Amino acid sequence: MRRGNWVGGRWGAAARGREFEVGGRTGGLERWARSGPEDAQEALRACAEAANAWGRLARSERVAALRRVAAALDTGAVSAALAPDLGLDPGELRGRVDEELFRFTEALELFVEGPEERGVGVFCAHWSDFVGGLGMRLARGLAAGRAFVLRSDRRLPRAAQLFAEAVERAELSCAPLALLHGDQPDLDLALTGDSRAATVRVREVDSVLSSLLPRVRARAETIWELWRVANASAALEPDIDPAEAAARCVERFVGRSTTLSGQCPGVLARVLCPERLFSRFTEELLAALDRSPDARRPVPALDADLTDHLAHAWALGLDEGATPLRGEAPTGHAGGGGPHGLVFTNVSPRSGLAQLSRPAPILALVRVPSGLGAAELQRELDGGPKLSLHGAQP
Repeated sequence: MRRGNWVGGRWGAAARGREFEVGGRTGGLERWARSGPEDAQEALRACAEAANAWGRLARSERVAALRRVAAALDTGAVSAALAPDLGLDPGELRGRVDEELFRFTEALELFVEGPEERGVGVFCAHWSDFVGGLGMRLARGLAAGRAFVLRSDRRLPRAAQLFAEAVERAELSCAPLALLHGDQPDLDLALTGDSRAATVRVREVDSVLSSLLPRVRARAETIWELWRVANASAALEPDIDPAEAAARCVERFVGRSTTLSGQCPGVLARVLCPERLFSRFTEELLAALDRSPDARRPVPALDADLTDHLAHAWALGLDEGATPLRGEAPTGHAGGGGPHGLVFTNVSPRSGLAQLSRPAPILALVRVPSGLGAAELQRELDGGPKLSLHGAQP
């Protein structure tokens, strides 16, 4: 497989010939192009040229071209290519890839009509944007006439690579997509700080988005869309069956293919349980975890610092008076064994543990007294999925 950049309809190495290494699918190391500011300039220039020709096409032609991209994605081949990077079997990943491709093709149907957009967009992807997810997130802008520079996530560069290869096979007439590998700060600064970027989309955790805010406020002419990569809460209804709820919660908490063992955006991190169901639900949850093969065989850590985050959560929970029900203080590196889940009870909704937003296999059981608005508490803890910044608005 090519592991270079895709710019102007051609594959090539980074400008300075630099590379970075990623753990390969067979246990070795793979070398990928490590782009820098020069590569950003070339990709933005090429996309600015392509945007003129792409924008002159009829919208129906652009959508038809994007349908060819979707058709060029073989979900079996995509699953086989990505699964080893994620610590999964291809069969485990296939359902997720099928769903993402369906959402991509469905999105194209929604954008057959709509307002036109021009110029160049920049999309800094998160590793959880698999191939169909990349297509879905780029579909609106591409269908509307905008070209894009896509920056892959170096933790999983193969996903963006597979999408660019589908664009190549679809034989789009004017190369409205460029792909750059590498996410070091100088590359992102060159991409997001360039005046040719009419729109910038970033999907990341809160700490990364916060670091971007000063740059956002300095670029009043650019539309920024900052998408939070965050976890989620579940508010249980008072009449719910505790056993059924526990089974669903375990799948959303540590499912191998659905949450990559608690590492994906939207993973369950808090259960807001009515007080009268709390004891029964807790018993059912622990029993469901004991039965779950996914809980016994977690996916390897995709972020190098995940073990440090789990250790921080463990210490934070103990300091705040939460009671650990499952798991233990993490030590060393998660490595091939994967991150096993931590479960805490007696968690206050105002505690730091309850308000951790990074996706991770950490579950906080929060007791909700009768009459307290669980839905309002859920919205407060989860926040919003996206912060759109038009111009210099905070």
